[in-house]
Amino acid sequence: MNNLLKKVTALLIICLLFSCGKNKSPFYDQVLKSDQGHFRGVKIGTTIEVIKTSENSAFLIDEMSDYLHYDYEMSMGNTYTTTYDFSENNELYEIEVAVFLDVINDAEMLFNNFSDYFNRKYSVGKTEDDGYITWNTTSPESNKRIAISMINDSESYGYLTILIRDIDY
Repeated sequence: MNNLLKKVTALLIICLLFSCGKNKSPFYDQVLKSDQGHFRGVKIGTTIEVIKTSENSAFLIDEMSDYLHYDYEMSMGNTYTTTYDFSENNELYEIEVAVFLDVINDAEMLFNNFSDYFNRKYSVGKTEDDGYITWNTTSPESNKRIAISMINDSESYGYLTILIRDIDY
């Protein structure tokens, strides 16, 4: 009986390990890009020149002195846009990522992955009246107050919005 218990326990542990790996969206790493900075490897307060070197110029759709817009295709029917807004002093004050997925369940999984990520990085988020989950932090370099907000607005297709912004701007 003791041997049977060991086998069942080992089997349960193996199943748990395999099920954990399947709960990660195949789009998560592409959208996150890097866990450095506030999001996608950049920090609020960064200059437009730094952002341009961190993103792929082949996907740059629109560029102005205070704005950058990138469109990325992850796979057929699955895309995301990343926009950056800059102050008159050339400081990044807002990052917006909109993810469009052809399967609603994929959006739910990605939303849960980012919720877990932000909860680990910034503490547990608060659900706002408008449906967004919000995490608050402070930039260690500039002492700026930063809000990270996210919503899953999926209806007939998967749609997430992630917004990182300088609250005081």
